[in-house]
Amino acid sequence: MTRSSFVGGTMMSFAAAIAVAGRAEGAGVDVAYAGSLVTAFERAIGPAFAKTGYTFHGEAKGSVALAKLIQGGLRRPDVFVSADLAVLDDLLRAQHGEFVRWYVPFAESRLVVGYAPSSAFAPAFVDVARGRRDLADVLAEPGLRLGRTDPALDPKGYRTIVALKLLERVAKRPGLEARVLGEARNPAQVFPEETLEARLESGDLDAAFLYATESAARRLPAVELPAQANLGDPKRAAEYGEKSVEIEGVVRKGTPIVYGVTVPNVARNPDGGAAFVDFLFSARGVTLLERSGLRVDLGAVVGDAASLPEHLRRRFARA
Repeated sequence: MTRSSFVGGTMMSFAAAIAVAGRAEGAGVDVAYAGSLVTAFERAIGPAFAKTGYTFHGEAKGSVALAKLIQGGLRRPDVFVSADLAVLDDLLRAQHGEFVRWYVPFAESRLVVGYAPSSAFAPAFVDVARGRRDLADVLAEPGLRLGRTDPALDPKGYRTIVALKLLERVAKRPGLEARVLGEARNPAQVFPEETLEARLESGDLDAAFLYATESAARRLPAVELPAQANLGDPKRAAEYGEKSVEIEGVVRKGTPIVYGVTVPNVARNPDGGAAFVDFLFSARGVTLLERSGLRVDLGAVVGDAASLPEHLRRRFARA
């Protein structure tokens, strides 16, 4: 888990206007977000938002894990950012909207295979990038220390499994997914999302499945998966959906990687949460998201659009 806190000065915007009213009480905004956004939120979004006058408190974990904490009453974030819209859909349906009434899709990414420059397998991945070797062959190499996240807690974890199933079909390598990954929650490969990149950077791992956002933000070398397997092309949604994995009784189908954001009903500071969402989609926020490697594509409100704060309804109407 990653926690953070930033405080800054002021900027004249809606977020700042709300912050002026809350500063006397030391208003803070608790943002629970997908661990794949840790670099973007801790180094860019959080500090920039703090300049509006709020205190930013960030917590990074797998999106499924955060959703479970919200449903269990163990977290009451002012903002929840999920790496999978299906997780938000589950919260939207849970107990007649007790936790979430709306969300907005806002950014896209894709899966890549990041590798450690110090790894003995680094030259093999360079050959993959140059078209000299097949990625399927390198991933199946004996001794390769591969990292991924827990599919029971993090969308990237179950997406990795689906992507290997898709790559198996594209590469025409029956049994590739089982050979590379082993069991779904293989303890030799599964690590917390918020520590996976650090393990790769330190050389504890040779390679890891990452979002392109993560490899770009941390400047980690990575090789691409075919578009038919990287879950990064919304036009291939039907194709991705042909593969799935069942984790703890829940079937997770292949879907394009899209991030979504909401202000949960259980938020302690919903005005601050709305100010954060407003900032996220301001010109400054979008610039910072794009610099972090995301493709920003603000979608239509899902759920009860009438429950959005008025200024957010105006912003999304302009989008």
